[in-house]
Amino acid sequence: MKKAAALLILAMAASMLHAVPFTDSLGRTVELPERIERIVPSGNLSQMVLYSIAPEMLTGWSQKLSGSAKEEFFRQDTVNLPIFGTFYGKKANLNKEALMSAAPDVVIDMGELKGSLDSMRNDLDSLSGDIMIPVIFIEAYLENTPEVYRTLGTLLGKEEEAEPLAAFAEEALQMAEDARGRITDPVTVYYASSPDGLEAVPEGSFHGEVIEKIGARNVVPRSFGANKGTVSMEQVYLWNPDVILLSDSAAYDEVTGSAIWASLDAVRNGRVYLVPEEPYSFIDNPPATNRIIGIYWLGSLLYPELYPVDIIEKAKEYYRLYYGFDLTDGRAASIMHLS
Repeated sequence: MKKAAALLILAMAASMLHAVPFTDSLGRTVELPERIERIVPSGNLSQMVLYSIAPEMLTGWSQKLSGSAKEEFFRQDTVNLPIFGTFYGKKANLNKEALMSAAPDVVIDMGELKGSLDSMRNDLDSLSGDIMIPVIFIEAYLENTPEVYRTLGTLLGKEEEAEPLAAFAEEALQMAEDARGRITDPVTVYYASSPDGLEAVPEGSFHGEVIEKIGARNVVPRSFGANKGTVSMEQVYLWNPDVILLSDSAAYDEVTGSAIWASLDAVRNGRVYLVPEEPYSFIDNPPATNRIIGIYWLGSLLYPELYPVDIIEKAKEYYRLYYGFDLTDGRAASIMHLS
């Protein structure tokens, strides 16, 4: 360990001979190598964004890839990179020694602020001191996805790669904004993630942000919890949504095949949908770039006149841009349960 640390210090000293300052979203000015070649993400959001713009720069993952990401959609020269863990959240498990041994030029954290501004600044400064590697934070939400890509493009010397990614997200977000301005009677939506269809996602949660973004109304009020909460069948009857979205295939079979759900308007009208999830959900988990294609998918499903897109072609464009994977028409249709 001492030898590895000594080598890392020498490597950092050499790279910092031509260091440049970078001011992150916390207002911290961090000295970074003039040319960044090796990066580490801090969490699922970060690793998906960084993979889409610079897969060859990744020296490891923060979390395990989904099965289909690893087996089909992601580059095979990246899928077996080491997993370093995360340093935020309930499951924080960062392996600092393994991260240091990989000798990245920078660790990039993305997402929402965790705690206060001062506490997060202290956390990242402390981590950087422990691992002897610069750590930066880029605030990232669905709404500022284009800005995030352009910032990374400049930071990593990947402007050419970043612009199509930013533009695709920008177009989706603009279409959603235009649609919301024209909707006077929103479609009502119930979204659940559990096998029984009763673990509901409330309004205001990132798990349901795409629903609200496209102009629909989540029938589950904020009072049901910050993220998800179990509801009763009686309550679902009272809400009687126009549309039911489900992320679990067992729930889809239950809702569409059980007499208990049959009298709901969404079921009677054939408006129960299984959310696409290969390699990641089009609606929520993780709250990353996968939600961009979710805007097109759900928007064109609920408001085809306001989202006049060929969803097969949009999916193919998204997978090519963000995953570097060429979908066939048939595979795109399969992923979106259209065949």
